[in-house]
Amino acid sequence: MEKVSLNDTPSEKIYLKLNKKAIDFLLDKIKKENVNLFSPIELYRFKIGKKVSINFIKKISKNLGLKISYFEKNMELITSCKNTNIGIKNPKFPINFNTKEGIRLISGIIGDGEINNQLQPGYNNQDKKLIEIILKSFQQVFGKIDYKIYLRPDKTYQLHFPKIAGLILLKIGMKPGYKSITNYGIPRFIFNTSKKKKSVFIKQFFNDEGNVRLKDRRLQVKQTLKINKDKKEMRLNPEKYAHQVLVDTQKLLSSLGIKSKIHLGNYRADEKKADWELDIYCKENLEKFQKYIGFDLDYKNNLLDKAIKSYKFPSAPRNGRINFALNHYQKVQDRYGFVTKYLLAKESKRSARTTICFLMDLEKRKLIKKIERPRDKLGHPKAVKYSLV
Repeated sequence: MEKVSLNDTPSEKIYLKLNKKAIDFLLDKIKKENVNLFSPIELYRFKIGKKVSINFIKKISKNLGLKISYFEKNMELITSCKNTNIGIKNPKFPINFNTKEGIRLISGIIGDGEINNQLQPGYNNQDKKLIEIILKSFQQVFGKIDYKIYLRPDKTYQLHFPKIAGLILLKIGMKPGYKSITNYGIPRFIFNTSKKKKSVFIKQFFNDEGNVRLKDRRLQVKQTLKINKDKKEMRLNPEKYAHQVLVDTQKLLSSLGIKSKIHLGNYRADEKKADWELDIYCKENLEKFQKYIGFDLDYKNNLLDKAIKSYKFPSAPRNGRINFALNHYQKVQDRYGFVTKYLLAKESKRSARTTICFLMDLEKRKLIKKIERPRDKLGHPKAVKYSLV
């Protein structure tokens, strides 16, 4: 589900207030059509402009033959409690999550956010810019939503929203509680949306959870999960046991042409927890991430740029090294009748040191053989010539 209408909300937990014009119109219509199916108390609350249950509104809709969209357009307030006005003023029903802002707030909840056990959504971050981005996204999607911001002693900002927003988020597949236990993934509709919207989800997720590792030139996100399997089995079957949000994020990355790998990280048997890691390697993949996704945080963009520029040569595919080397080897062989480390380096646009490793790998697999070790006029050895077996 990507849109949530008033009909989709849980009837026993929702209260709303209509504007005066709609109230007058409906009371007049009830009187004219002599409809007497309503509780006198609730009808009186409705008449004086108080909040009423959504069940009451649905009865009016059914008995007066009015579409639910009429009530959505004339709503002044929706809340999860009869005794408070904390909720959403002038809500934007039907709530549409298939927008850039809707997908960003979903990603924020999955990343550094949560829906607590009281069904109240929240978002935590030390960067005020990200707090403002998520707040703006909630306002764009829900309407004039109430919120509170706290600054904790550790300089982390906490952004809190009312329960009514949590009740609506549950309808699109979000879950309350610890994500290490609930292990829910990305809402299905996001997989069928545009590439630009997919990139918004990934960007926000990496804003929150992603790290740029300069030492080994990769992007990484981690997710912790409760475990009930042994380490070996989990390591051999990451797609089966990894955190679902990482599996789903890998699919989104793949749809943008970015390769990634999921593997088991820190395994803590005594705590019955494990860290799962998603890594993006290779210059080409990092460049695609920079071009199509990037970060909202300058320092992460700068680190990513530094990681990319640290490559002197394009990187070979991490999971296709042998095929990559053999493909370029064949081109050199066809052109010259033999291969040397320098010819292979020129063809593959790699350093001679890297192509030495290529040649060693191919020789170990008995795909090539040495055919000559030429020498110059002074008798000094030159580069070894190789040929396919």
